[in-house]
Amino acid sequence: MLTSAKINLKKYIIYSIILLSTSYLTVRSFAEYLVIILVFVAACANHWMLIFVVRRQSEGAANQPTKYKTLVPMMTIGKLVLVIGALTFGVQIMGKRIIIPVLIYVLQIVVLYLSFEKPSAEKGSW
Repeated sequence: MLTSAKINLKKYIIYSIILLSTSYLTVRSFAEYLVIILVFVAACANHWMLIFVVRRQSEGAANQPTKYKTLVPMMTIGKLVLVIGALTFGVQIMGKRIIIPVLIYVLQIVVLYLSFEKPSAEKGSW
């Protein structure tokens, strides 16, 4: 991931709404849909923490002073705890159908990738 890449929030929100509305077709109960929403929110928070950590680490590599030295390791661990916690909760409610929220999580990573704006130098590289 390029650190100069920005996320187009409009694309991110539109693709996420499409993903969530499509996932509504796969649920059997309101509780299952709440699990999907929980995993979706966990994935969005995970993406925000990922971008935060990558940017702070790249600032550190460029020898720019950063005030987030203790926050970066905590956020890295928090990313894992957040996603594992959401999926563990999902297993309790959905059982063997947990593949649906896991698929939502994976597709949300694709949404994040599609939402990146390329820097202007890369747009016309052909």
